Amino acid sequence: MSSIEAMIKWMTDRQGKVTYSMANRTGPKSYDCSSAVSYAMQAGGFYTFSYPGNTETLFALNGSILKKISRAECRRGDIFVAGTPGGSLGSAGHTGIFLDNTRFIHCNYTANGISINSNDAYMGSRLQHHFYRIVSAGSPPSGGTNQPQQNLLAIDGSWGNATTRRLQEVLDTAGKDGVISGQIKNRANRNIPSAQFGSGGSNVIRALQNKLGVESDGNFGPNTCVALQRRMGTLQDGEISAISDCVKAMQRRLNENKI
Repeated sequence: MSSIEAMIKWMTDRQGKVTYSMANRTGPKSYDCSSAVSYAMQAGGFYTFSYPGNTETLFALNGSILKKISRAECRRGDIFVAGTPGGSLGSAGHTGIFLDNTRFIHCNYTANGISINSNDAYMGSRLQHHFYRIVSAGSPPSGGTNQPQQNLLAIDGSWGNATTRRLQEVLDTAGKDGVISGQIKNRANRNIPSAQFGSGGSNVIRALQNKLGVESDGNFGPNTCVALQRRMGTLQDGEISAISDCVKAMQRRLNENKI
């Protein structure tokens, strides 16, 4: 028998007891946003699966298990899914379950686990919010259910926006927008497509520099580049080429949720 209260109890029972991880998302010690909602729905008897889906899977349930509603209609047991259908993997998507019209419970980066919030910005401040009511019980649609919420990178050696966004996710920096901002152009960063040139530096580069043990000025220069190349075990020439062995090595590590 389906139960909203059993679904919510799965979440509240784990509040403060589990951590957030896109790489280790199937429990029992860690989950990501979409696997937590999937397991909670399963505990409530609404949803069966062999592997927890992602926000794309949840979007695909609209019209079968889920019915779209307005924000004003949201009540206990309703679900939000943030992002754009077709492009909501990684930090471009988020999901959680309403406790009432104002409060929702979700597994998230900020709390490094399951928390309750009442500010809609915690659904994803830069994402479009969609709201759904569970209207039936069933199984997931075919296709795509084995893909994790994490957006796996192509190992192409190009340091584009997807690679930067994944680096921001792994280093858990603010503003996971796929952009390396405020860069002073130099031979190390001139071939990085996701770099924006100007001043002020970048939070993700500062976090990377802290990991590498070099000066944390937020600018990806030759010294930082050499340290990254050393960490990746590639040629240490202080320059990221358009197709870089260092970036390929970094992309492999990022797909393993590490740097």
